[in-house]
Amino acid sequence: TIEKYGADPTRWYMISNASPWDNLKFNIEGIDEVRRKFFGTLHNTHAFFALYANIDGFSYKEDDVKARPEIDRWIISLLNSLSLEVDKYYADFEPTRATRAIQNFVDEHLSNWYVRLSRRRFWKGDYSTDKISAYQTLYTCLETVAILSAPIAPFFCDRLFTDLNGITGRNKATSVHLVDFAKADHAFIDKSLEERMQ
Repeated sequence: TIEKYGADPTRWYMISNASPWDNLKFNIEGIDEVRRKFFGTLHNTHAFFALYANIDGFSYKEDDVKARPEIDRWIISLLNSLSLEVDKYYADFEPTRATRAIQNFVDEHLSNWYVRLSRRRFWKGDYSTDKISAYQTLYTCLETVAILSAPIAPFFCDRLFTDLNGITGRNKATSVHLVDFAKADHAFIDKSLEERMQ
């Protein structure tokens, strides 16, 4: 199983389906589904980002865009809400709830909604503030998801983090396992915006 699907999808499948102390009805197709739906989606989102970031030479050298469009503020709000949730779940020894929250964020919000609605912003020819905001926002989401997921998927997330950080050099750490855990910034959480978007 591990030889075919990898250690991270196997571990993620087992932890996201049942708490470590509960019985698990093991299903080999479930690992493949996790590999495709979560890891495949995360990989494709990063590949989409990398393709256009490389074309435009994005390396996060610009100052952070302050007045971000509503869609960027929405996903950043959700990301900070997710960081709060996941930190609490890990602290309460609830890794199953943590993996499900991360998976839901990546599948439903980041990939199926944010990237889908923002694609044209990445395709634009001019390197505008709007485009820079989209790059910075997606970069932040990918980096934070790598940090939040690293305790369960150490190999995949380390590669994702080092691929991102290798371009920007924003973090002095050489591994996702050497960075501080993602801390939520309450200033960026806007519950009314999250509800409106929902």
